[in-house]
Amino acid sequence: MERVLITGAAGFIGSALTGALRAAGMPVIPVDDLSVTSWRPQPDGLQIRDVRTLSTDDLDQADTVIHLAAHKSVPHSFQQGPFEHNTAVDRHIVSTFTASRARRLLLASSCEVYGQQDGPLAEDRSLGPRSPYAVGKVATELLADVHRHLLDPGRQITTLRFFNTFGPYEGADAVVPAFLDAAADNSHLLIEGDGQQARDLTHIDDTLTMLTRVLDHPQAPPVLNVGSGEAISVLYLAEAIITLTGRGTIDRTAPRTNEISAFTADMTLYETQYGPVPRRDLLTALADTRTRRNAARPQAVSVPS
Repeated sequence: MERVLITGAAGFIGSALTGALRAAGMPVIPVDDLSVTSWRPQPDGLQIRDVRTLSTDDLDQADTVIHLAAHKSVPHSFQQGPFEHNTAVDRHIVSTFTASRARRLLLASSCEVYGQQDGPLAEDRSLGPRSPYAVGKVATELLADVHRHLLDPGRQITTLRFFNTFGPYEGADAVVPAFLDAAADNSHLLIEGDGQQARDLTHIDDTLTMLTRVLDHPQAPPVLNVGSGEAISVLYLAEAIITLTGRGTIDRTAPRTNEISAFTADMTLYETQYGPVPRRDLLTALADTRTRRNAARPQAVSVPS
């Protein structure tokens, strides 16, 4: 059976993926330095270590390496630290994988690499990063392309461009949990700018389905979007959560630096390779996320049903 090493395994997507793969009987080696906190309990057997200490011997223990570890805050990336950290970690993983015997590397990137463009974003679109975080991910993708040509036949690197995955254990710095937490406290849902910026939202369970399909297939394209193919405005999201919970009010702050007006994944390539994109109904997914988040929320407040 395929053995998988996951970096960022205590994070939002990493911990969920670790649990899903283990539930399916797949051996997982989880690695995380715990520099980003998570609401989900740490996976059993977690190796608490800096990803940059992983060696070829470590990666030789796995058939597939899934690299999810990152500091993902776009605003914080304008500070020097997060940008340099991500770039160094990504470079280490790509070069160490190339020198190892592991067969496959799935490398997390982001829709942020596309920058400001109109319409659904296909994998062959030009890249136009507008933040240090996105610049770092573009650099990682280019580095992966260089190393892809150094691999022996049968080995592969696939870059996964994640759009906006959400779910109950996501950190409160992301838009969906921030809005849900504000509603739970009957407080202000803070919108940056006019709220017309649109985001492609994918429930964590749908993201896990897409990732397991990729793992189950022997080949994957060099670059692959992971999203729903549908986008909604931040204002609509806030209004939907207020309607769902019956709590909270909308307030506005200054627009984000270099804010992108819309991210919508073109999922044609995914559907060609793996079949229909799983799409949980957004309102149902928000209700499920609210219920499970309130149950897991640290120092949770009492919230009416």
